[in-house]
Formats: sequence, C-alpha cells, structure tokens
Amino acid sequence: MSTLARLRGLPALFCVIIIAGACQPEPSSDPDATVRTYGASVEKASARAASEVAASASALDGETVTVTGRISTVCQKKGCWLALDTGTATPIRVLVPRTDEGYEFTVPTTLTGQATAMGTLQTVTLDAATQEHLAEDGDAPAEAQEVQIVATGIRVAPDA
Repeated sequence: MSTLARLRGLPALFCVIIIAGACQPEPSSDPDATVRTYGASVEKASARAASEVAASASALDGETVTVTGRISTVCQKKGCWLALDTGTATPIRVLVPRTDEGYEFTVPTTLTGQATAMGTLQTVTLDAATQEHLAEDGDAPAEAQEVQIVATGIRVAPDA
C-alpha cells in the first residue's frame, strides 16, 4: 500500500476517534447521583439530626419522624437494620419492617455514609434474648433501652 493510500484513511480514523471520545459519559456533578434509596422515597428536607431526635425520643414515641445521621453499624447477617450515630453511647437503630415472607427491603451489610430514614419512632426495652441476638448480628447494645425507627424508607449518601 502506498503512502498516499495510507494518508487517505487518516481523516476517517480521526473522525472515528473524535466521535468515540464524544460518546463517553461526562462525570456527574450532581451530588445526588450516588444516593441510594431502600424502601419508600425519603424527603431529606424535613430531616432532624439523630442527636436531636434521640434527646427528645420520649416526646416523639409513636410519631412518624425523618432523621439523619452517620451510619455507625449495619446488621452483618441480613442487612435488616442499621444504627445511626447520635454522639452518645446509644445510637438510634433503624429497623427494616418484617413481612410474612421476610423483610420489606434490606440494605447492604457494607453500607456506610450519611443516612436519612423515615418511619415510626419507638422507645423499647430490649429483653436478654434480643440483646443476645443483636450481639450475634454484630452490635451488642450498650443499654437495655434504645430508640428505634421502624423505617418505611432509608436514603443513603455513601462516603466519597
């Protein structure tokens, strides 16, 4: 093949390279692009800090709340609960509701980041069997009484 024949193919090759490069997706500048939702959607605008909710838990017992906080632990067996750091020894445990077939949804056991959960708040006293079960799941409770949220949805912005 002559040099002239080789040069004739260069413009076509150049166009293919330009088009292929233009078809690559641009990195997203949207901070919500990596946010994951488990269960129902959660509106983070009305969320209260986990520390604030924990401090006023008795007044909120039985209420639907939206709470935000850093994930401190996740159930290591099924991903059926996670704990939100409150800045104290006792986190808020966010539970996934059970159904006859299992759980409404679960979360990855490796989940980390900032979570916003919506659900019904309850203050419960854990019996010895529940405390032992939670210890087996990877989270021995610091106290027999804890604040829980039975979640309808959990929104998680993972750590960067």
